[in-house]
Amino acid sequence: MDRRHLREERRHGSPDFPVGIYRMERAAGDPILDSHWHEEAEFLAVESGEAVFQIGLSAYHAEAGDVLFIPGGELHGGYARNGSACSYAAIVFRLDWLTSPGDGADRRYFEPLRSGRAVPEPHAAAANGLAPALFRHLGPLLELEHADDPAKPLRLKGGLYQLFAEYISRDAFVRGESRSALDAHTQDRLKAVLTYIDAHYARRLSIKELAAEAGMSEGHFSRVFKSFMRRTPVEYINLQRIRTAAALLAERRTTVGEAALEAGFDNFSYFCKLFRSVFQCTPSEYRNRDRAVE
Repeated sequence: MDRRHLREERRHGSPDFPVGIYRMERAAGDPILDSHWHEEAEFLAVESGEAVFQIGLSAYHAEAGDVLFIPGGELHGGYARNGSACSYAAIVFRLDWLTSPGDGADRRYFEPLRSGRAVPEPHAAAANGLAPALFRHLGPLLELEHADDPAKPLRLKGGLYQLFAEYISRDAFVRGESRSALDAHTQDRLKAVLTYIDAHYARRLSIKELAAEAGMSEGHFSRVFKSFMRRTPVEYINLQRIRTAAALLAERRTTVGEAALEAGFDNFSYFCKLFRSVFQCTPSEYRNRDRAVE
């Protein structure tokens, strides 16, 4: 069970090679990408289908051939458009892995990226010249996911340089100042609330308590939360609880009742109803589904 924390704790690569390559296939009706953030930057390429990807407060309708750039620390997620299927690939990397302190190219090109003064265009659409150029470089990089190649780090680093070179040669950057300081502040407060929920979801949480954590009124907090997360706070908390229960059941050392209580549910029938709505099966079926093939 992949229970993703909002601040992603997954290590992308290793300390010496901080790059992760991922491919995702989402069938029609499946969730696309839970909202989360990580310190690393990310290139996300839509390989087939379509979806809406949210980066901060901005939403982008992305189709096959489109590429998105997600700065480090930015909340982002995706959801289906008209119930369509979508497959996409991502390269997640530490920006400072590409840089050498004091190097002229670093000062000219990468220091503005690290400081946030410049940001690559978030959405390169297939209809313009940038996205096809990015895809030409991304394809070989994605093929390195499982490659047994001693030069893999060099190929990935070189390919990432090529990607940024495409943005630079086309002047495809937006000024960091164009991002609202208010939006950034709101995002930081929301991240604090998400971290708080992740630590306390198993007990009763009120909108009043969460709004106070965010330093907002209850009404404003509820609106901001839904605009970023595309769920109400209650829906989000329940989803976290259901996923926790599913992870406990997958370990098969926990009864259904124990999993429900540990995840924060005190109403068993409500727990079962929510569980079925997320996983299209009962908690018992979920717990026992792998035993038939053992």
